[in-house]
Amino acid sequence: MTIYYLTIILLAGSGWALTTKKTGKSASFLYLALAFLVLVFLSSFRYAIGFDYFSYRNIYEMVSQWSFREIFSVHWMEPFFFIACKLAYLAGCTYPVFLIFVNLFLMFAAMQFIYRFSKLPWVSVYLFICLQFLSHDMNLIRQSIAAAFFLLAYPSLKDRKILPYTLFIIAGGLFHNSLLFLYPLYFLLPLKINKKSAISLLLLTAVTYLFFDPLFLIIRPLLPEKYAKYLGGYFWNPNSFSYVVLPVLYCLLIYLFRSRIEDSFQRTIYLNSALYSCIINLFITKHFILERFAIYPFLFSLTAIPDIICSYREKKCGRKPVLTYHRTLLLFLAFGMAYFMFAAANGYHHVYPYISLLKRSCSAPN
Repeated sequence: MTIYYLTIILLAGSGWALTTKKTGKSASFLYLALAFLVLVFLSSFRYAIGFDYFSYRNIYEMVSQWSFREIFSVHWMEPFFFIACKLAYLAGCTYPVFLIFVNLFLMFAAMQFIYRFSKLPWVSVYLFICLQFLSHDMNLIRQSIAAAFFLLAYPSLKDRKILPYTLFIIAGGLFHNSLLFLYPLYFLLPLKINKKSAISLLLLTAVTYLFFDPLFLIIRPLLPEKYAKYLGGYFWNPNSFSYVVLPVLYCLLIYLFRSRIEDSFQRTIYLNSALYSCIINLFITKHFILERFAIYPFLFSLTAIPDIICSYREKKCGRKPVLTYHRTLLLFLAFGMAYFMFAAANGYHHVYPYISLLKRSCSAPN
């Protein structure tokens, strides 16, 4: 665990120094370049951590022996990852080297999103680690690539350009088709929720939650085969309600601080994304496989929280508010650390504790 805490301290401390004392795009770029290198190294130098580490290694070795025709024949719904494996093998890459290229793409997508849209880049990087986006990248590789495409699609969503948004979603969906199910976020995220629609959404959530299994049996024939096979399997087991506490707390915090988000469009995006992420996380108490859909709307936490914190930088005349910039900052840093400690204690994504390639080589027999 030491390596994670050192990484958090290093990136939070350097971020504070580089982007607080020196504001501007150049300072942010320098800091995010440092964060990019550190996180690529951390995620690439690992060994045997992440539930799917060996599964992906086996896939890489197996697909390397296939022809492109076989790849399209077997994985026609999600061919891009397997094509990437084949191309990497043809280029002479071993599996650890392949992971480096994957992590370069994942961290680039995250850092460019933070650079363009975060008002406090170092807080976003801190949240990227603490809110388990990094651990997600070290386990669910295909879905992490899909999530990276969702980040790349965000400017198109923000500017209401449906064609480039659609192309990014399709491209990401061809790595992991869970992203295709989230395509409607283009329409749902900017939709303002009033009292009537909120009540309707809560009623729909309650009914779906109570009758989820019978409803799933109805739509099961329409789903891709791999989702239909989850029924009754290991991934169909439920998580405890303790896993819902922090997502609910995040949703509550965004709602309570909603007035601090000046841009009405961004306020709607942040409120809706927090609500949808919370609702999806509720359903993991039915079947924990459903958690994978929550990652997409939860990504907006990387910019929502910095927006709220930065709103307290503006000093207004009159009575001194109870919450100041530094108090709000500490509140959300504490939330992030609570999330990280809960995840580490419960072994999220099987990346705790950290095991490096160096440790593997030192323990290998002579």
